Amino acid sequence: MNAATNTKVIAFEARHRQGNSPQAIALQASPNSPRTNRRSRRPVRQARLKLPRPLLYPLRLLIVGVGVSACIGTILSAANLRSVPTVTPPDNITSQQLLSEQVSPPPAPAPLPLKTPLTQLAETTQAAIAADSTLDASLLFVDLDTGEYLDVAGDRPLSAASTIKIPILVAFFEAVDSGKVNLDDSLTLTQEVIGGGSGGMQYKTPGSTYTALYTATEMSVNSDNTATNMITELLGGNAVLNAKFQQWGMTQTQLNNPLPDLEGTNLTSAKDLAHLLARVNQGEILSVRSRDRLFRIMGATSNDRLLPQSLGQGADIVHKTGDIGSIIGDAGIVDLPNGKRYVAAIFVERPYNDPKGKELLHKISRQFYDHMAKKEIIQAPSQPVAPETAPAPTP
Repeated sequence: MNAATNTKVIAFEARHRQGNSPQAIALQASPNSPRTNRRSRRPVRQARLKLPRPLLYPLRLLIVGVGVSACIGTILSAANLRSVPTVTPPDNITSQQLLSEQVSPPPAPAPLPLKTPLTQLAETTQAAIAADSTLDASLLFVDLDTGEYLDVAGDRPLSAASTIKIPILVAFFEAVDSGKVNLDDSLTLTQEVIGGGSGGMQYKTPGSTYTALYTATEMSVNSDNTATNMITELLGGNAVLNAKFQQWGMTQTQLNNPLPDLEGTNLTSAKDLAHLLARVNQGEILSVRSRDRLFRIMGATSNDRLLPQSLGQGADIVHKTGDIGSIIGDAGIVDLPNGKRYVAAIFVERPYNDPKGKELLHKISRQFYDHMAKKEIIQAPSQPVAPETAPAPTP
């Protein structure tokens, strides 16, 4: 091996050792190899170029293939991350519940059976309202069997007064059905939830405790405003309840302030209340047990001065009233002695505490009751009548 070749080998070995070692530096700085750094790179390039072609081309294709695969994998990973966002369910919702909600969205609210408008009765009702310019009314009455209905501005939003307690009571029993609330849960009376107006719980000492069922019952039976505020707090507040009302199809109903809402900022409509009561009656929203309990509570409403005064002897009603002076309202389900059932929701706007408002409510409600009382339910025979058989021919 000559001196020039020896110098190149030494430089090649020095380059592939640890570059900062004293031995490598000494070899690169040898006086027998001038311009060592410049020439030492040439053998590397020549070595790569002199690889056999049968190995060189497959090696290059392999390197390019690996690079392309890495790029495609990165793009696909990024796309997958964008298309499947990560969702962290709340602590109180199991993954099975979340999956069930995603796969099976809640069904759309079933509409009221509005089939046949009672045109003549509507004209009579509108004439009675127009007879006194100081009064106005909004109402919806529906025969739950035939779909006949009386509608006068039934979808107009109005101050709900204490009728807002109807959807709150339904929401309470829905929470019981879902296991979020137990009937015997203990609720504590606080200063913040005490409300004036109707009800006796406002006079109790803060810190007193009551079961959830007792509080909900007081809210409806005695229209207790303090109890209403306690149940509203238990169920998550106004925003949670308003979302629930919208889910039920109550587009005009909104809970904005605690009770007593003397300014009338809490809203609803006759159609919203009739729609909700019809759905509960048809077995929607609530379990059978909770529906029956809700109807028992509403059947014990202490204020019987509105819709109940419009009914004939032998009729039953489950209902809830509302009164803030400038507007009175009542909504419920009526059972007649002839077996008919209808839903009724009516509001009358009036000068403050004017008794003519109550008289108009009674007149309108009585006219629909009389219309329903004239009907007869035709019941099909329980068993089909067998046709007569002809006598067998004699031989």
